[in-house]
Amino acid sequence: MLRQVMIPSKENSTISIPAEFYGREVEILVFPSCNTKANQNSGSIKDLFARHLYSFEDYKFNRDEANDYE
Repeated sequence: MLRQVMIPSKENSTISIPAEFYGREVEILVFPSCNTKANQNSGSIKDLFARHLYSFEDYKFNRDEANDYE
């Protein structure tokens, strides 16, 4: 596993891939980190969740459906 934390300074950035990953399928995830001082001071936890795209406002949990083993 490779985890690299960086602050890109331009639109296109480069990361180095370890040799053991060559020729293998890899998954690349890019998301803003909440660990930097700039992000920690950017607002409350409510603001953090408000910035995400998912809304569960209309979600209804159906316990019977969740436990249906067919």
